[in-house]
Amino acid sequence: MVTGGFHQHRHTGPREPAPWPHPVGVIPSRAQCFQQRAEADRLRAVIDQGGTAVLCQVLSGMGGVGKTQLAAGYARTAWDTGSLDVMVWITANSRSSVVAAYAQAGVELCCADPDDPPQAARTFLAWLTPKPGQRPCRWLIILDDVADPADLQRLWPPTSPHGRTLLTTRRRDAALSGEGRRLVEVGRFTKAQAVHYLTTSLAAHGRTEPSDQLTALAADLGHLPLALAQAAAYLIDSRDSAASYRNLLADEEATVLADLAPDALPDETDHHPRRHMVPVHRPRRHPPPRRPGQTHAPPRRPARCQRHPPGRPDR
Repeated sequence: MVTGGFHQHRHTGPREPAPWPHPVGVIPSRAQCFQQRAEADRLRAVIDQGGTAVLCQVLSGMGGVGKTQLAAGYARTAWDTGSLDVMVWITANSRSSVVAAYAQAGVELCCADPDDPPQAARTFLAWLTPKPGQRPCRWLIILDDVADPADLQRLWPPTSPHGRTLLTTRRRDAALSGEGRRLVEVGRFTKAQAVHYLTTSLAAHGRTEPSDQLTALAADLGHLPLALAQAAAYLIDSRDSAASYRNLLADEEATVLADLAPDALPDETDHHPRRHMVPVHRPRRHPPPRRPGQTHAPPRRPARCQRHPPGRPDR
């Protein structure tokens, strides 16, 4: 199985179709201190039920709640258990990226012409459609981070008793929950999950904090996975205590971001950095003083959303 960051390859078509099982695209790496959640159990049940389950699952929720990690866990489980012949992971934040990924799959699996991506994409979608007398193909298509359902017009994977589609998005449009599709709302961590995440993240770096302080910090951050990941990274890098971090938040002027319309909710990619703000507090304008023997100042922005840390649980 291929895991890690996202990338697309372009190369000339193979002389023969790729043998099964065959992955296209890259499953994101599992986040450190990944938290088991009810949504993951529901997706696993879908895998266990096979063809009797709803064939398209749509994970919907605001940015930073962990939709991509849930989808990655779903895909990884299906692949590792040998229940798939073809798995295609697509970063689907634009129509062009979906077409490019389908085209790549068409090149690798159908010997489609790599110089005609739209036709190669159509060839792949047609290939997914079950045909009498054809060897059944157990496939899984993951469309991660769909920004606009309109981008998928004429690009939805076909209905097949042997295939499944998983989609993640900030949107809740009616088009995402039509026949054969089930919308799964993904929320923030529970209190227990949030505290467990902070505890295990700090413990991995030899840090311990009073449970009451971690519980309070998790509540201050609204149990949002993205904010918790940034807080843990700050505590590890700065060596501050959870109590000091909470005081730092309390000292600053609070700014809470109101919930926006579905098409303007925080994104989980780096295409719109302003959408990565979380409902916590503004940072200090000046970094805290260095401690004796400290060779570098701690990060200046403990609460404002920065670029996502590696292995974060929010995606």
